[in-house]
Amino acid sequence: MHAILPPWTEPDPVLHARVGDLIDPDRKVLAALERITPLSGKRIADVGTGIGHYPMLLARRTGRTYGIESEPALLAAARERASASHQPNLRIVEGTPGHLPLRDGAVDIVLSGSIQPDDAFLPAIDEALRVLRPGGRLVVIGYYGRDPVEALLDPRVVADAFEATQRRTGWWLRHRFKIKVVHSRLDLSDEEAAGELLPRLFGDRGKAFLRAGHPASVPMRLGLYHLAKE
Repeated sequence: MHAILPPWTEPDPVLHARVGDLIDPDRKVLAALERITPLSGKRIADVGTGIGHYPMLLARRTGRTYGIESEPALLAAARERASASHQPNLRIVEGTPGHLPLRDGAVDIVLSGSIQPDDAFLPAIDEALRVLRPGGRLVVIGYYGRDPVEALLDPRVVADAFEATQRRTGWWLRHRFKIKVVHSRLDLSDEEAAGELLPRLFGDRGKAFLRAGHPASVPMRLGLYHLAKE
């Protein structure tokens, strides 16, 4: 799925396309990624690509770029978008985080929003490292702390969010990842889009957020958890 979507988001290509315009509209994640590792000419695989949001943006500046997805509806949508983009270095292929359809050392950078700070995901990390060349980098993208709507609805979550963030941060550090925090935003300036999408993304909390009124832009912190292959 799109790397910054909540993990419970339904696999609807139209939903993914619309949300992709609201989350991180200033492309701060890509700017931070460029600071972690140069992108020009690099071979990149985006694991759990959804409709191909990041590969579509990256292929203009990188070498061979793969979007890897297992959900049939999202895979079909990503392939259609890639074909329409006429970017010959962009390929959309079927695969899962545990079984990537790439040879050993095939790419310079692996992006993923599918890996979580839990030991159950260690095989997926090993698989990502397998397809990286020596010196290549795995970059996992996700929320840093609680999701933005929850944080605004209930001030009491601040303490809980701090504890949860510390716990997740400790997991990444124990597994030799470095962490870059990106201060981004959720764009809610389009009232119609916000009214449709927030309940689908955040359920009852999204509905309550709408009833209470909401700002046009919600700050959100994203984490880029990155590990170089030795």
